[in-house]
Amino acid sequence: MKNIFLGIIMLFVIFPAWSQQEMSKNTKLVVYYFHITDRCQTCTKIEASTKAILEQQYAKQLEDKTIVFKSFNVDLPENKELVKKYQAYGATLAFTYIVNGAENGIEDLTGMAFSKINDEKVFSSELKQRIDEAIK
Repeated sequence: MKNIFLGIIMLFVIFPAWSQQEMSKNTKLVVYYFHITDRCQTCTKIEASTKAILEQQYAKQLEDKTIVFKSFNVDLPENKELVKKYQAYGATLAFTYIVNGAENGIEDLTGMAFSKINDEKVFSSELKQRIDEAIK
């Protein structure tokens, strides 16, 4: 019982420290993509397109960590708390806005992603617009 208790405490200590390592003082936006183990073509395309847009349009911001991209498998037990926080029980695209180093809101973009992914221009344009608004 004592070992379980210590394990739980360590999760609360290690997870925030790990999260902060990924971010910097510059971070304004964390882009999360959640997926299940067995992925459909559309889910894979949303993640790939999102990453491509970030890498092509926001390489500098990724490098200086103004924008951070993270992808998580919702089926893995180590992601359970994050899945719960984002209510990401399947494919989910979400933004977490960061202001002065602290989370300042979450936006679920899953509906937009699924409805627009089949028109790459529209998906790209809308995602870019939302990213631009988040990092200004």
